[in-house]
Amino acid sequence: MDALISLGWLGIGLLLNEAVDVSPWLARRILHWAAHRLPDINEAREYEEEWTALLDERPGKLLKLVYALTFILPALQMRRASLGRLSWPRRLARRHVFLWSGPRMIWSMSFLGLTSMGLQMIAERIPAGPEHDPLFYWLSVPASTLMAYFSLGMMTATHVLRRQKRLAAAGDAEAQHEVDLWYGERGAPCR
Repeated sequence: MDALISLGWLGIGLLLNEAVDVSPWLARRILHWAAHRLPDINEAREYEEEWTALLDERPGKLLKLVYALTFILPALQMRRASLGRLSWPRRLARRHVFLWSGPRMIWSMSFLGLTSMGLQMIAERIPAGPEHDPLFYWLSVPASTLMAYFSLGMMTATHVLRRQKRLAAAGDAEAQHEVDLWYGERGAPCR
C-alpha cells in the first residue's frame, strides 16, 4: 500500500514538473489565440508581437502562463468592440429596458404580478410540516423571484419615463413622441 502511495506522489510530481515545463509554450499559444481573435490580421500580428515581448519580460514559467491567461478576456472584448457587437450583459439590459418601457410594460406587469401573487397564494395554503416544506419552497421561491423582477422592472420603467421627460423638455422630438404616448397628446383635453 505504501508503495502505491509513493508511486502516486511520484506520478503527481512528474506531472507537475512537466506542466511547469510546458507553461511557456502554452502561454505563447494562448497569446497567439487571443491576438488572432481580432478581425484585422495585421492588427492581430502587431498585438501578438507586443504581447509576446511583454511575456518574455516576465520571470518564471508558471507566471508566464498566468500572465497570458489575463489577455483572453480583453482580446474578446476588443473583438466584440471592433465588430460592433454588444456583450451579453448589455444585451440583457437592453432587453430588460425594452420589456419595461412602452406599451409592453402593461403585459409584463400583468403576467409577472399575477403569476407571482398566484404562486404565493398557493404556497400560503400549503399546510405546515416538514413533509410539505419542499413544495412550499418550490412555489414561494419562484414567486419571490418574480416579484423581485417585477419591482426591478417598475424601477426601470420609472427611470426610462423620467429620462424621456427630460429629453422631451430639452427638445428631442422622439422623446416627446414617447412621452405623448404615455401621458396623452400635449394640449389634448383630459376626458
